[in-house]
Amino acid sequence: MVIQELAQRLRDPDPRVRVETLRILAMVEETRALGAVRWVYLYDPEPGVRDVANWAGDLLWQAHQRGHSTERALEAMFTRPMSPETQARFLESFEFDRTVDGSLKARRFAAEQLFRRRLDEALRGPDAGDDVRTDGDSPPALQPPRDESGP
Repeated sequence: MVIQELAQRLRDPDPRVRVETLRILAMVEETRALGAVRWVYLYDPEPGVRDVANWAGDLLWQAHQRGHSTERALEAMFTRPMSPETQARFLESFEFDRTVDGSLKARRFAAEQLFRRRLDEALRGPDAGDDVRTDGDSPPALQPPRDESGP
């Protein structure tokens, strides 16, 4: 699930769905959700959900203090070093511009740069820069209920 989908689940009318979502956010240590979890802690009508939000917020804050990033953790999990043979085949698969001279070193450098650009584009999703803010009472994904003024 994407963080915005999880944030929407925090607005579900069923408290069990909200609790499950808080547990998921805590389990994956999604520090970008600190603002949304704080909002649930402050404004959720169910005391049990607020208790779970307090617990989840504690875990997320600790992860934030350690500098944890879910995106970096996922990237590291799926990054595997290539064998020298696989690297050589991979680099040979790229087409090179005629402006690059024929030396192997220059070709390899150009291929590595192209690979890094493609990898960065693949890892950077459409909302990679959209973090849930931790300031204010209502992060962008969650608007306070209109009929309640809060605790």
